[in-house]
Parts: sequence; C-alpha cells; structure tokens
Amino acid sequence: MRKGATIGVVISLLAWLIPIVHPVSGSVGAFIGGYMGAKALDDPDVFKAVGIGMLMGIVIGIASSMVVSIAIVVFSIDKFWVFVALAAGIWTAGLGMLGALVGSRSVSNET
Repeated sequence: MRKGATIGVVISLLAWLIPIVHPVSGSVGAFIGGYMGAKALDDPDVFKAVGIGMLMGIVIGIASSMVVSIAIVVFSIDKFWVFVALAAGIWTAGLGMLGALVGSRSVSNET
C-alpha cells in the first residue's frame, strides 16, 4: 500500500508543479496518481485503494501544512493558509481514493 501511495503522491506533485498545464493537471493529478498507484500493486482491492487515498492525503496535508507554517513564520502571512493546506490534503485523499478504486477495479477486470 505504501508503494501505491508513494507513486500517487509523486504523480500528484508532478501534476501540481508543471506550470503550463497546472490548471488542468493539478486538479485531477491526485486521481491519476491514485489510479497509477493502484495499478502498481500486486493484488489491489477496495481496502488498499482507500488506504492509498488516505496515505496520499495525509502526506500532502502534512507536507503542505509544514510549508505554509514556515511561510507564516518567515513572511508573516495570514494563518488562513494552514486551512487551505489541510483542504489540499482532503482534496488529494478524496481524488486519490477515487482513482485508486477505479485503478484497482480495472486491474481486477484484466485478470
């Protein structure tokens, strides 16, 4: 499950960091990451798909909250951005779970 979540997080981050296609790829990057993460597993199922999405959301939520917290201290920006960072984690978890569910379903249909 960690392997799938790692693949999902990397794909999500790459989708967010590509500047030209960010408006499109950033919003669905977690879905694609969850899908590819579930496809990378040997025996995907529903529980692993939910776990992949949750792990993706936790990693993104914690990482973005840490970056925003540092920015708050250094640049004295509004604390509202911590909630935005947590919302990014929830968004990633939701779309990651959906993508992982679809990916695990497609793997089970292939066999």
